[in-house]
Amino acid sequence: MSTLQITLLIGLIGSLLMYVGDMTLYFDKNDYDSKDKWNSMFEIMGRVDKRRFYIGGLLGPLTAFLYALSFYHIILMTTNQNVLPLSWISFLISVCGIFFGGAYHLEYALLGLLVKDGHLEAAKKILKFVNVQGIIVTVTAGAGTIIMFILIVAGWTVFPQWMGAINPLVLFMLLPLWKRLPRGLFHMLVCGGWSNLPFVIYYLVALIISFTL
Repeated sequence: MSTLQITLLIGLIGSLLMYVGDMTLYFDKNDYDSKDKWNSMFEIMGRVDKRRFYIGGLLGPLTAFLYALSFYHIILMTTNQNVLPLSWISFLISVCGIFFGGAYHLEYALLGLLVKDGHLEAAKKILKFVNVQGIIVTVTAGAGTIIMFILIVAGWTVFPQWMGAINPLVLFMLLPLWKRLPRGLFHMLVCGGWSNLPFVIYYLVALIISFTL
């Protein structure tokens, strides 16, 4: 395997593991209420086994490390040396964003433990900080993937330009559509993990295509 393929494989593993981490923290076959997300999530967390919070939470930093390694593929896929500085900017912003993302993921476990032990008010106070951190994740990850999109669509990478259509940011924009799904298992599996599933799709397709280059 080439270095590019290795980084893509690491990204696929990392995104899958973080998705598993999401489901470990708050999966419930009865789903959550999208219109009242956090109260609904807190109800689910109150029923979750504490061991799931430990496992799901610790997956956050581990998968952030894997994600960070995988983002080096942005440098490796760039063929136009004139825009290589832009690739480095995308890489560094993405790494910064996923470090915040790993911490954000870990804090979900903290929220769950507080709710499980009956400290609902404390959980709601910490939630305010968690939401601020979530905004930082969205902004940094969004900026990194926008540059990735530009690089691919402009034809400055080894990948075909149509790959821009499965850029994680483009796929993430489908979330409002998925939210229209009826409440149930499929809605839970898709909407509950849509922060990572776009990366799973992107890395999977990119890895498959890399073997045809």
